[in-house]
Amino acid sequence: LMEWAGKRVFVTGGAGFIGSHLSAQLLSLGAHVTVIDDLSAGDMERVPNGVSIIEGCITDSASLSNGMQGCDAIFHLAAIASVPLCEADPAWSDKVNLQASLEIISTANCPVIFASSAAIYGEPVEIPITENHPITPVGYYGHQKAAIDATICSLGSQSTPASALRFFNVYGAGQDPSSQYSGVLSIFIERASTGGHITIFGDGEQTRDFIHVSDVVQALLLVGSSLLDDGVSSPAHASAFNICTGSPVTLNEVVEVISSQVGREVTVAYEDGRDGDIKHSSGDSTKLQSTFDWRPETSLTDGLSSLISQSN
Repeated sequence: LMEWAGKRVFVTGGAGFIGSHLSAQLLSLGAHVTVIDDLSAGDMERVPNGVSIIEGCITDSASLSNGMQGCDAIFHLAAIASVPLCEADPAWSDKVNLQASLEIISTANCPVIFASSAAIYGEPVEIPITENHPITPVGYYGHQKAAIDATICSLGSQSTPASALRFFNVYGAGQDPSSQYSGVLSIFIERASTGGHITIFGDGEQTRDFIHVSDVVQALLLVGSSLLDDGVSSPAHASAFNICTGSPVTLNEVVEVISSQVGREVTVAYEDGRDGDIKHSSGDSTKLQSTFDWRPETSLTDGLSSLISQSN
């Protein structure tokens, strides 16, 4: 990852949860980082000192080209990442998640690493989910991510180098528990730490593949390095990778781990399952592991433990 020193890197959504972690890591590797964020879900407090900030939306072509100008790599993480918000305003989410993303890919003069999502798979027909799983998204968010993912996977050798990383359930420090964007883990921990109860929709036996943000950042940097070094001949070009641990856990197991970490029984209120909630989600990241020297390093127990100590 030494090649990031002196590189000019543009991070869309850089004040967001994953984007701010990525920006901090790039900065520590010696890169010159510019982020664009409209702060609809981002927070300037998260952006490390030394990062140039464009406060604006990726739907604004002027702000976008300003950030993209002269850069060596683009990490495109900006999105309306909330399923309910996309459902509530499909036209706006289409502009952000679809149109702006297409503009970035078509106008970039450097590698683009795109944050895709396991949401593109929809309800799993086989577990674990490999990259060859059918793409059957449910809802606008999944469809918009799937469209950009498909665009990247169909790029030829004359295009800009690009890759799609299909994130599963990402967690870690800096997820705001009060935000509707937030993952279930930060909400669970906040409730447990304050002595509140945890609400689970369904019986708690639903499985999820939780991956720590530090492992996600590492995957982004490895894929980015490969595209920087080898361009369209990189194995990452026009390709998609699952970013997950391959070790699914039930929500009940998560509650047990949190209980043992906070040192008391956490009360769980079970409510009726919600329509559209996927019962089992478990990914297979063999493709990324065999293409690049990547392994998920942070176990759920360690990740939850550090989150709990930070929230206390």
